[in-house]
Amino acid sequence: MRGVHARPFSPRLSATGRMLLLSLLVGAVSGFGAIAFNLMLDGAKELFLVHLAGYRPPGLPSEGGQLVEEAASWGRWLLPLATTLGGLIAGWLVFTFAPEAEGHGTDAVLKAYHHAGGRIRARVPLVKTVASAITIGSGGSGGREGPIAQIGAGFGSVLASLLRLSDGERRMLVMSGAAGGIGAIFHAPLGGALFVTEVLYRKLEYETDVLVPAIVSAVTAYSIVGYFYGFGSLFLTPSDFFSHPQLLPLYALLSLISAAAAWLFIRLFYTAVDRFRSWSLPAVVKPAIGGLAVGLLGMMLPHVLDGGYGWLQMIFMNRFAWWLLLLIALGKMVATALSIGSGGSGGVFGPSVIIGASLGGAVGQVFAQLFPALGVEPVHFALVGMAAFFAAAAKTPLSSIVMVTEMTGSYGLLVPLMLSSFLAYLVLKPDVTLYRSQVPERIDSPVHAHEFMRAALVHLKERGLPIPKDVPLPDVARLLETGQPVVIDPEGEEVMFTFELEPEHPWVGRRIFELDLPPDVLVISVMREKTDKVVIPRGHTRLEAGDRLVLVGPAYASQELMERLAQESPAQAASDTDNPSRSER
Repeated sequence: MRGVHARPFSPRLSATGRMLLLSLLVGAVSGFGAIAFNLMLDGAKELFLVHLAGYRPPGLPSEGGQLVEEAASWGRWLLPLATTLGGLIAGWLVFTFAPEAEGHGTDAVLKAYHHAGGRIRARVPLVKTVASAITIGSGGSGGREGPIAQIGAGFGSVLASLLRLSDGERRMLVMSGAAGGIGAIFHAPLGGALFVTEVLYRKLEYETDVLVPAIVSAVTAYSIVGYFYGFGSLFLTPSDFFSHPQLLPLYALLSLISAAAAWLFIRLFYTAVDRFRSWSLPAVVKPAIGGLAVGLLGMMLPHVLDGGYGWLQMIFMNRFAWWLLLLIALGKMVATALSIGSGGSGGVFGPSVIIGASLGGAVGQVFAQLFPALGVEPVHFALVGMAAFFAAAAKTPLSSIVMVTEMTGSYGLLVPLMLSSFLAYLVLKPDVTLYRSQVPERIDSPVHAHEFMRAALVHLKERGLPIPKDVPLPDVARLLETGQPVVIDPEGEEVMFTFELEPEHPWVGRRIFELDLPPDVLVISVMREKTDKVVIPRGHTRLEAGDRLVLVGPAYASQELMERLAQESPAQAASDTDNPSRSER
């Protein structure tokens, strides 16, 4: 007889109310986690940069810092020692205790959401927090949002496991925790909540079910951080309003430049990641090598070291010439690729906004010289550049607008922010992204694959083909996601498989009755990319590029068709010629 488990919640408490209550708890932990991380980061800076290297970078006034760079009598010569030692310690922590804490934390959260039911090992956020504080505090180029997001997400995952919640509820708590951490650390609660709903997908799709719990978590976390550190914007910027429509073409040009720079940054970042991984050196040594390179670069260009928010505030104060801003943007790209790509720990949002602001400020200064009559304000272009660059790099245009607005208080620039962010997002291809764990759209996530497959299987039953009763629907869906055909009727050897039409495929533009299908092979469902809806195929249904077809038929005929499709569509060859897998349990 099975044991009876006590329910952790009263039956009178609705599922929605329970989730909001848990989101509030997760947000509280995220808020206190953000405070703890800031304290650890400050301690690491004092130890590595100030005491060991004799160097203090400019601090952020809103956090009690001063916009002054201080160096000991020997200058910056000991910076490589600090960054190398920090990389070595961080690498040892990560690869000894939690290898999945390597790199930038947001990607790990996305992977957990899509592929692991929201499960994150309890030790990962702890290791990520300490390793990131050491990486950034010793001078490595990284952002605070990665570790803070993992603190909140990790607690949400652990809490869901303790309360025996479903995978869906666990995923919501994980993303709520990430929203709380991001909203708290950047003083951007709405931006943090929107970010976690948007960053899951490369295309303009949103995980709306997560939004309300994420808002509750983000508001709670921000309130806690604000109580200790003060409320208001993180950065001080002019409170100007957009009033010159003639500048919109220049902002549009900035968005194109930002998209090109985002492409370059992503290329540099993942080139570094792949190169470091290919080296046959002990994994713990690689972050030290990356740290050494960053330290050498920082001797000549200190603006690329650590989080760099003090330097960012100085950019908003128009302290640097346009050519130096370009150097800062390029140097920050290289430093971040070396610090995080080598296996160090930290986020990529922080470096991205510095790169975008530097680039935007440089472009603004050039425009001011070229078009003096238009009244160009370089600081406005720096602010817009922040959002445009990250929107293109992370595929998050809406949340980029809101986060930059909340971080800087630049509500008067919403019009150019919207134009540049969405244009930069549209210019860069969807598959070029900072987050490799993003999926193109909802149907590509294992979380939602069952929605598509349910319609297909219902239609399959209507066609009279048997589906074994002991095969759960999610299991069939999971097998089809791999591209493998599934034997749905072992006795009759009926096979079901999926196929996606590429733009150049000869079936594009044809009607179903015009397809040269083997005998007894049927198209039972069509997932239309444009509308994200399932189309029940009829003979006159015309196929379009991007359609995902579900076909069923005898094994021999299906194998013949798959081989032919593989020849007509080389990109499908690897996935369509696998052997059928039986969905028996």
